[in-house]
Amino acid sequence: MEILLYASAAIAALSLLLIAIFVIKAVKSVNKTKDEVAESIKDLQSRLNGVTSQANELLASTNRITEDAERKLQSLNSVAKTAEKLEESTNHLNRSFQALADQIGNPDPKYKDLMQKANTVTGIAASIFYRAKRERAKQTDFDFSTPKSRRNQQQVELLPAPQKRLPEPKRKTN
Repeated sequence: MEILLYASAAIAALSLLLIAIFVIKAVKSVNKTKDEVAESIKDLQSRLNGVTSQANELLASTNRITEDAERKLQSLNSVAKTAEKLEESTNHLNRSFQALADQIGNPDPKYKDLMQKANTVTGIAASIFYRAKRERAKQTDFDFSTPKSRRNQQQVELLPAPQKRLPEPKRKTN
């Protein structure tokens, strides 16, 4: 029996030794895993810091682009306002020119007679001027055989188109 007691003590000691060896191996494995997890966390943290800095740069760039877009939009609004004012000015000029054309086309009766006389005098003066010019050209005795001389003769012979006569003013009868 004693042998059994020694054998069971040896088996118990051997079991405790095996348990201690496995516990040491487990602790070493846990330490290795803990180190790997710590390394992974550090790597993940450095990557997160990189992503965070890139996100901050992207946000700053987006803010600059937004400010630039707002400035350009304000500039475009001022261009649109200017175009609107230009349209108003153009409309005003068109109305003014139309009113002026209406006044010229339909003058007051007291000015129609004066305008007809001025028109007649202008026509007579132009006729006298061109007739005198033609006479002067004949006196200088051009040689019309050269192309330049023929062109000069054609220019001399051209008279302005007759002026359009205004209708006679209507007389008021009382």
